[in-house]
This record gives sequence, structure tokens and C-alpha cells, in this order.
Amino acid sequence: MDNHEGIRSRSPVAGLPRGRLSFVEVLGQSVAAVAPSAVMVTVPVLILPAAGHATVPVFVATTFLFLAVGYCITQFSTRMVAVSGIYSYTVKGLGPGAGVFAGWSVMIGYAGAAMASTLGAGAYLAALLNRVGVRDSPLIVALLTLAVGAVALALMIRGIKLSARISLAIEMFAVVAAAVVLTVLAARGGSTPAASSDVHDAPGFALLLATTAFVGFESATTVAREAKRPFETVTRAVRWSPLALGVLYVFAAVAQSGHQVAGGNAAPIVLSLPGSDGPGSTVLSVVLELGITASWFACVIGSCTALSRTLFAMGREGVLPPALGKTHKRFRTPSVALLASVPVITVVPVVYLLVVGSARSTLIGLLAVSAHGYICAYLLVCVGAPVFLRRIGEPGRLPTIIGIGTATAFVGIIVWAALTIDAPVWIATITYAVLVAAGMAIFLIRRRIEPGLPEQVGVFDETTADQVLNDYDPWQVLR
Repeated sequence: MDNHEGIRSRSPVAGLPRGRLSFVEVLGQSVAAVAPSAVMVTVPVLILPAAGHATVPVFVATTFLFLAVGYCITQFSTRMVAVSGIYSYTVKGLGPGAGVFAGWSVMIGYAGAAMASTLGAGAYLAALLNRVGVRDSPLIVALLTLAVGAVALALMIRGIKLSARISLAIEMFAVVAAAVVLTVLAARGGSTPAASSDVHDAPGFALLLATTAFVGFESATTVAREAKRPFETVTRAVRWSPLALGVLYVFAAVAQSGHQVAGGNAAPIVLSLPGSDGPGSTVLSVVLELGITASWFACVIGSCTALSRTLFAMGREGVLPPALGKTHKRFRTPSVALLASVPVITVVPVVYLLVVGSARSTLIGLLAVSAHGYICAYLLVCVGAPVFLRRIGEPGRLPTIIGIGTATAFVGIIVWAALTIDAPVWIATITYAVLVAAGMAIFLIRRRIEPGLPEQVGVFDETTADQVLNDYDPWQVLR
């Protein structure tokens, strides 16, 4: 890639389609990557043993924290169109080294969330099959997880427009189903799949897990090239998603916080309704399991979509092998990046599950690693926002206060959680550190081979000479 001043003859991210996704479809990408309905019935009951009666305040505090993150990200999204979101933003704010670190961190976040989602989909599918006589077991969950990964890969290669529409439709159904079931749970009483005997005071660990309920909300930034009017649609999706998610999660936490919890690490991750209420409870349980299965599946698509766009950008820059920067000739999707990443995302949780033997422990472990990646990436982009604004001659006091304050809060969460010896956070911390160190080592090796590499990172969609000469607005709404 040539590093030169002036107007390019070809966009650095050419190959991906431009101006295809409406605001609703862009929003669908963010919603799918978060999987709010799955989070509503899963994350609160994972937090309850650690936070107890503080579960609701934990979600309220985390909502405000992510509103601040969204504010920092929109300082970039209103000024540049990047296919790798946080990665490219951080490069423009803090430079190539910090940018690559953020890129690897957010990819660990996307990958961990996708792995947890494939497992979640497999677990809920197993619960559905158990109702028709197929005995639930780690092996059955593993096989179903592999099937989920294969179907998701086929849909993502087929195209972002199709997968975004499917994901949003799935989530709308799943959120309604989850809300109805949680309302019934709150009214009638029920059990949640956490461990009452293992309750301990670990607010740092609770905050870390709560962040996993919001992570991925910024993934709309990774489809900016493919969005219509990206400066507007992407920014709106990033700005308002945390508030909507926070309302849903606080409701879910309130609905579940007053109930008895049962089991231990071997407990299922599938929410159950009291069986004494007859056929009505059975029907609601089936509806819930269908909805949450679909929601986990949508999260696989959303997280892998964002991951593949970041791999695509790194391939185009030369940070990773150039083959990752190729797109499908017919569907114009980053097919090589998808084929390289999705099999890994599918196999790792299967192996983890078969070794550990507990879907709940596997889910917590994957979410904890994912949270480390997201938090470090968010921390860097928040610090980078005021620096970026100063670089382009638009400094401001509010972005500086919010950016530095939010980054400090994330540092506090990581340290607090890591010092919680009773929770397995230190294992996730070490795993994240090893993975990101390996990524940075790859960057340093490739920089030694190609000294000009730092000047090539941080690609974003640029107006080309042909568009200027032909008086073409690249962000016009295509009908």
C-alpha cells in the first residue's frame, strides 16, 4: 500500500461493498454482537453469586460507563469511516503501536464473545433436544456447537446484508420472549442457574462480568464502509445502544435478583421456570429456549462479522498475511478472514468444554478473557479520543474529561477483578496477556521485515480521484 499525500486512485478497503446497509441493518450488527436477550437470562445469574444484592447497582454503573465509551467512539465515527472500528480509531489517536495493541485486544474480545456464543447456542439447543428425549451431555453440546459454527460461517460468507437482517429479526423475537419469561419469573418465583453455596463478595469480578453484557455494542463501526450515510447511521447506533441495553439489563437483574439459586459449577446455563405451574410454564420455557438459542446464534454472526473486518484491515495493511485482505468475488465479503477465524472460534469452546465438563465454567472463562480484550481496547480508544481531536485541531475539555475518566475506571475494574483471588479472573488475565503478547510479537517481526509497516496501519475508507472527478458523493443513499 503506497503511503502518499493526495487523493488515492483506489480506496484502501476496496472490495467490500459501499452504501448497502440502512440504519436498521447497521443497528442489527451492534445488537447481534451484544445478544441482549441471551445476556438478560445468562449474565445476571452469573453475577449474582459475586455481587448479591448489589447486582442491580452494578448494571446501572456499567450502563453509565458504556455511555461514556460510546461518546468517545463517536468522536471518531463522525469524522472517519473505518472497517476495523476501534483498531483504526486508536491508530489515529495514539499511533501505530497502541493501535495494533488495541486491534489485537478487540479481536480477542470479539473472538471470546463468539466462542461463548457458539457454546451458549449449543447449550440451549441441547436443552430443547432434551425435551424430546435426547439426553443432555457435554458431547451433545459440543456437536451442536460445531453445527452452529458451520451454519454461521455459511451465512456470513453469503453477505452482511442478509446476516444483519436475520440477526435483527432474531433479536427482536428473542428480547420479547426473554422479557415475557422474566416477567413471569418475577411474578411466580423460579430458580436461576447460579450457585448459592458459592456466593462470595467479589464486586470487582461482578463489574468485569457486567461489562460483558455491553461489549460489542460498537461493532457497527466495523460495517461503516458498507453503511449508507455512515457518519450518521453508525454514530446513532453507537450512541444509543448502551442506554437501551442498560434498561433491558436492569429489568432482567431486578426480575432475577430475588430468587433462590441452585447448583454449582456443574449447574446449567439455561434459565428454568417453576414446573409446578403446568403446561403454561412448559410453553414459556420452550419459547425462551428458542429465543435465546437464536440470540446466541445472532451473537456468533455479529461478533465474527466484526472480527473478520478487523482481520481484513490488518491483511490489507500487511500486519497479517495479505490473503486475509481478500474478498469473495461474488458476495464481496472477507471470506478468507472468515474461513481462517470461524473454525477456530468453533473448535476452541468445544475442546474447553470437553476438558472442563461444565458449560457454565466454560462460558464464564470465555467471557472473562473476552472482557479483558474489550476493556483494554475501550481504554485505549477513550484515551485516544481527546488526543485525536487535538491532532486535527478540535480540542475540547469535555472529551478529555470523559475519555480520561472512563479509561481510569476501566483500569480500576481490571485491577480490582484481578485481585479477587476467589474468582478465576487471574487465569483469564494471564490468558489475555499471552494472546496479546503473541499478537504484538507478530507485529514487531513483520515491522522488522518491512520497516515502513507502521505508516500503513489504520486504513479507512477514503474518497478516490474518480469519485471527485465524476462529482460523486460516496455517502449518497443508494436506492
